[in-house]
Amino acid sequence: MTAKTRKMTAALFFAIAGILWCIAGTFVFAAAEDTTGSLTLWCAKDEDIVSGMHWQLYRVGHREANDYVFEGAFEGYRATLGDRTKPMTQWDSETAEAAGLTLKIKTIVDRIPCRAEGTTDDAGAVTFSGLENGLYLVWGNILTVGETTYIPGAVFFEMRGEDASVLNAYPKIVLRIMDTSDVRYSVRKVWADDAEQQQNRSVSVTVARYRDDVYFDEIELNEANDWTFSWQSTNDHIWFVHEKVIPEHYSVSYRENDTQFLIVNTLTDKTTETTTTVTSATTGTATTSAAVTTDKVPQTGQLWWPVPVLAGGGLVFIGMGAAMRKKDDEE
Repeated sequence: MTAKTRKMTAALFFAIAGILWCIAGTFVFAAAEDTTGSLTLWCAKDEDIVSGMHWQLYRVGHREANDYVFEGAFEGYRATLGDRTKPMTQWDSETAEAAGLTLKIKTIVDRIPCRAEGTTDDAGAVTFSGLENGLYLVWGNILTVGETTYIPGAVFFEMRGEDASVLNAYPKIVLRIMDTSDVRYSVRKVWADDAEQQQNRSVSVTVARYRDDVYFDEIELNEANDWTFSWQSTNDHIWFVHEKVIPEHYSVSYRENDTQFLIVNTLTDKTTETTTTVTSATTGTATTSAAVTTDKVPQTGQLWWPVPVLAGGGLVFIGMGAAMRKKDDEE
């Protein structure tokens, strides 16, 4: 091989390498833009797959530094959350469940439009895609099949990370046989974390009762009735309660089982920013739960730095090839 041939071969090599290097930079740039994730719900009760259940998803807020901030229709809402400085996966299940139920109640009472909706397929699965980093709520409609009613819990989760995430959630589903037998229901109001500042408590609170997601009536809770109220109803209805006005200086959370409802107001205006809730309030209280797992996909969100490097490197290679070819032509 002559010297001229070797130079031409080298020039061609550098030109091709430069083009390939630039293409690599382009693919990295495209991948870096895709930082959305997805959530798949898997709905089953024991070995019974629950298909045909309708779910709706809401974007609730976002993270700012070491805090969660509600946005949109949820802006300024004083719902009791866990330690905001920690990822939601590090909260205890009771706190996460109460937060999910609390936000679900708000969406029903305020008739907040959902961001997306879907129905579980034959495998009991439904997927929500294109989710940017932020806070989300998803809850399902009650489903009756034959004589069995499936009551799903709400899932409150955070899409977090500089890379996209693939989340899987397994919401707890309660089975109930609906009939016309009489059942006694009760609601109880609890004040939390204010033992030394009880002067902040309201004299009374107004609680709205909802039957089958429809407003029913209002009751008043105060010291005279020991912050409790009970009523009787047939077992073919689903009830929930809603505190109409959250007392100043407090946040709110709800917990419930089939027949008992608990409203917890937690004092927030204290020296520490993080609030806690009571760990146990009523015997037999059971809340819905969901396990959320994360499967990470390649870290697209962290790959901005190679883009200029790869592009610049490609231009260098192309330039070297062009220079060698020019020199060869001059000879």
